[in-house]
Amino acid sequence: MSVKIKLFSSLREVLGESEIEFDLGTLDSAPGEADVATIKAALSKCGADWREALNQPNLVHALNHKVVYTQAIVSEGDELAFFPPMTGG
Repeated sequence: MSVKIKLFSSLREVLGESEIEFDLGTLDSAPGEADVATIKAALSKCGADWREALNQPNLVHALNHKVVYTQAIVSEGDELAFFPPMTGG
């Protein structure tokens, strides 16, 4: 029961990972699913770099290629991507 997590741009550089498999079975949620916030909280326990990177303001979350809020439910086989805040002009 896993989901694919992708990290982009500065997140990839800071965390040294571009893609990981995350086992939903490690969470205290319904079998095979959890929300984005729960997954972020679990990943934040991997260390200070993870906690800082995943909890910055305006972090973008995409579930199966659609931007979502942290309440979105992630199910087995989904792809969850994290993008740092965008800037530009």
